[in-house]
Amino acid sequence: MQQAAWVLAPLVLVAVLLLSAAAKVGKGASLQSVIANLRLPARILPARLARAIPAIELALALGLLLPWWPLVLVAAVATLGLMVVYWLLIARGLTITPRPSCGCFGQAGDHRIRPRTLLRNTLLVAAAVATVALAQSGRTVWSVLAGAAPGDVLWLALATLTALVTWIVAGGQGIALPRRTARQQQEPMDAPDGSDVDGAELDYVRTPFPSAVLFDPASGPATLAELARERAQLLVFVNCYCASTRDAMAAQPGWQQRLEALDVRLVFSVPIKEEFVGDPPSGTLLDHAALAWQAFDLTASPSAVLLGADQLLAGGPVAGEDEVRSFIGEIEEQLRGGIPDNDDGAGPEGTGTVVESEQAGVTDAR
Repeated sequence: MQQAAWVLAPLVLVAVLLLSAAAKVGKGASLQSVIANLRLPARILPARLARAIPAIELALALGLLLPWWPLVLVAAVATLGLMVVYWLLIARGLTITPRPSCGCFGQAGDHRIRPRTLLRNTLLVAAAVATVALAQSGRTVWSVLAGAAPGDVLWLALATLTALVTWIVAGGQGIALPRRTARQQQEPMDAPDGSDVDGAELDYVRTPFPSAVLFDPASGPATLAELARERAQLLVFVNCYCASTRDAMAAQPGWQQRLEALDVRLVFSVPIKEEFVGDPPSGTLLDHAALAWQAFDLTASPSAVLLGADQLLAGGPVAGEDEVRSFIGEIEEQLRGGIPDNDDGAGPEGTGTVVESEQAGVTDAR
């Protein structure tokens, strides 16, 4: 069994490389944005190399499964080099504030860079070292399996199945920020006197804006309070240059059209690089040194918060593309149902005061 256990290392690497290759197909531009997100020179990853990475990973996965040990050794050494490079990129990401937290690194699994991400990649480097040692001994996956007892093969199959189930259960998408709703329906809870309170309904806890300053290229720096002095502000934060950011940029005009009672503005918590994002929409703000990102304790890109014109948070933060779009839909629904008829003939301009009212619906958003 000890001999048969050696094949677990290359089999794990094969699975990881195949998954990684599938997640990166057609993502050459996003892979290049990784280098920009990590504030490294663009020459590190030329466009041709970025497009070729999925094919390279696929070739390495197949190479580890070859029956000829010299070729397996070449594939194992190359895989070790690749895993070390990935380890260095993750380690670099841990030193950056805010850390890239989107789909730039592939569309599979938890996209956040955390210490456990570095631990995962450390284990992959260790698996690559074991695979090199296996190949150097003149053995391959097939030669080891050929000499294994039937019980050993069964043990390996069960170990592989266990790893697969563990990945499916625990290795999916990361946990986004909790949904913060103005009127959350709570589970039955105990009252202070010990009696049961059925269907207790708690209001969204509205708090003052954190201390942060955003920069408007058209007018200069402004505090959050100054931004929302006349109209509520829906701020959509991004901290990368990948597809999720470009999707948010493309959707912003439509969001603004749907939410006429407030301003919908993108906020870049990283420097804007036109080679990746082009020309940002009008009204885009800059979050210098990601101070606002940190003040709101954001963890994923994109994220959104709603600033009320009464100088209190009216909703959020929410994180992730799906959550942000759902958040916007809820705000739109509240605006449609909450804006009272104006007998004084006030048009859309008169809705600036709507966001200051609890009855208006904007403050009933998350």
